[in-house]
Amino acid sequence: MANRVCIVTGAGKGIGFQIAKDFIMDENIVYACTRSDAENINKLRSELPVNYSKNLFLELFDINDYAKSKEIVQKIWKSNNRIDVLVNSAGIAHGALFAMSSMSDMERVFKTNYFSIVHFMQICSKFMIRKKAGVICNISSIASFRNDPGTMIYGSSKCALNFATKVIAQELGAANIRINSVAPGVTSTEMLENMDQKAIEKQILDSALSKLAKTSDISSLVSYLCSEKSSHITGQIIKVDGGQI
Repeated sequence: MANRVCIVTGAGKGIGFQIAKDFIMDENIVYACTRSDAENINKLRSELPVNYSKNLFLELFDINDYAKSKEIVQKIWKSNNRIDVLVNSAGIAHGALFAMSSMSDMERVFKTNYFSIVHFMQICSKFMIRKKAGVICNISSIASFRNDPGTMIYGSSKCALNFATKVIAQELGAANIRINSVAPGVTSTEMLENMDQKAIEKQILDSALSKLAKTSDISSLVSYLCSEKSSHITGQIIKVDGGQI
């Protein structure tokens, strides 16, 4: 994957941070996009050798700001004349029973987890089409395959993202642009703080490996899907859930 121009949203922490770190260590140019976790990116940059750190750029903005998102992508394009890889790891968690779920919560979750991701893909893909090449990888969730109580809003937003991934893959394939989604199970990140402990334990018990995933378990698959080693894989939703039933 060396020397590619990579954009990673939600790169300030968790899975997105691990992906950005792996990409930079593979000698890529990485634009780490985050809304509020700049200190993690700056700390990573300070710890890297100069030949790596010079290719790590922090973009601090909210993906829900459509105008700013477009401005950032245009700036990256003008600086490099290409955008090779986009990984959408930005997202927010939500848990509430259906009867207690408000429409405002649903709109907020779908805005970040679906509409803003689709908008960002649309902007980046227009530049990828110019080069007739590009790879997009979305971070979905195993919640889109399960029917656990309390996950109606969050799981639905990821279901929508999965469907968009498959349709967009069909539409952009002619331009040699691949797009896949990775659906992690419970993973050791800060997002677990917003998840019910019993729900975490149930997912672990439902898995063949009976353990939490590490962020590196997810990022290693993302790296593969964004490389030429997976050049014939597109439109797929791939679970990384430890073998859940």
